Amino acid sequence: MGKHGWITKFTALRSFLAGCEMYFIAPTAWTYIKSLHQTKFFLALVLSAFNFGVIIAAPLSGFLTDRLGNPRFIFICSCVTKVFASVMYSINLSEYFPLFGRLISGLSDMGLAVLFGQIALQTDKESRGGNFVLLEGAYCLGSTFGPGIGSFIVFRANILGWQINEGNSPGIVLSIIWLLFLIFSLLLPNDIWIATGARNMKLDSVSSDDEADQALQSKRNQERRLTRYSPEEKTCIISWDLRIFGLLFLIFCSEALSSTSTFFVPVVALDHFHLQLIHTKLMFLNCTLFTLLVLICLYLASEYIEERKLFVVALFMQIIALSLLTSLAFSWNQVTDAQWYILLLYICLGMPYFAFPLGNSILSKITDPRNATFIQGLSYGFLHSAIVINRVVVSFVFTKTSLLCYCFGMVTLWLVGVIWYGTLYRRMVPNV
Repeated sequence: MGKHGWITKFTALRSFLAGCEMYFIAPTAWTYIKSLHQTKFFLALVLSAFNFGVIIAAPLSGFLTDRLGNPRFIFICSCVTKVFASVMYSINLSEYFPLFGRLISGLSDMGLAVLFGQIALQTDKESRGGNFVLLEGAYCLGSTFGPGIGSFIVFRANILGWQINEGNSPGIVLSIIWLLFLIFSLLLPNDIWIATGARNMKLDSVSSDDEADQALQSKRNQERRLTRYSPEEKTCIISWDLRIFGLLFLIFCSEALSSTSTFFVPVVALDHFHLQLIHTKLMFLNCTLFTLLVLICLYLASEYIEERKLFVVALFMQIIALSLLTSLAFSWNQVTDAQWYILLLYICLGMPYFAFPLGNSILSKITDPRNATFIQGLSYGFLHSAIVINRVVVSFVFTKTSLLCYCFGMVTLWLVGVIWYGTLYRRMVPNV
């Protein structure tokens, strides 16, 4: 199996586990925090600590990886830290153990930023968009199976006086999962990792099926990639331009709207529209199935259509979702059956993170490969910063006036983003 195949499948596995992790923790988090005699505000701190950790670690780890040129070492360190964080989360001697456990878990998510950088470096420009969409699909699958799996991993035990219950048992299970993943990571071939500056150019076709010939051809291509930059040019000053800022801004706006669907809809469906819990769950199940279907379509379309065009499709879907949310705000005081279907369409079009993988692919093509991991980490950090900020904002959006103000603010941001992207659309082409 070539490097490209190894790193793509490995990153997909890591993305799947990332999707599972959040939904292992979330269902029992309130039970755990309540057993420590803490409030819902402290619960919000615990859940948000993970995002704060990612915001700090993702860009920093990307910067260090690009400068040190040792992605494997940094990734293994992130896996070790992940195991430690999961164990710390499960210690129920003090409320600060789960708090700092989630914070350290977020810091250890720097491993995903490193892997995103490897995808940007190792895949050719024709398949890179499809690979990023594939990774988003793996995360989506993890978040789909996570709640179901998480409901079966709660247990009670007593380990030398250490009380394990329904609240902290997911931390024990996660520590075992991450330990197994660490062992698997150590067993992977060392040569699947590529140092920064070695962007994978389109490989020459190999007519022979002989594995020795393929290995020789791969070695020649690798030498050609590595000699592209001299050692003196290893450190590269990041060349910022409006394209990078524009894409990061749109990724932020896209995630902000997606987070609204995640945190706003369950409360509104139950308290304002008076739907049953089963109805809310079915709405999100339909959204998940729709998301997987669209991701499959985007993956197939990426072979024939440029990412910048698919990015427009992703933006258009969320603009429709924002329009639906605005219509709900105007008809807030008139609860009808039609609004339930509008709410369903809103979360189907607004909740998925379609702009994130496509934006990452475009970023990898318009930036210097010597800064690939940093840019991917920065994008990942922007994603989580949008989650944190939007959680705070949406907590105040449960009246008609506040929802209208929120929609007006989002429309303004999206108008700026769309004009920005439209102006630079012709320049959203690969530099290499």
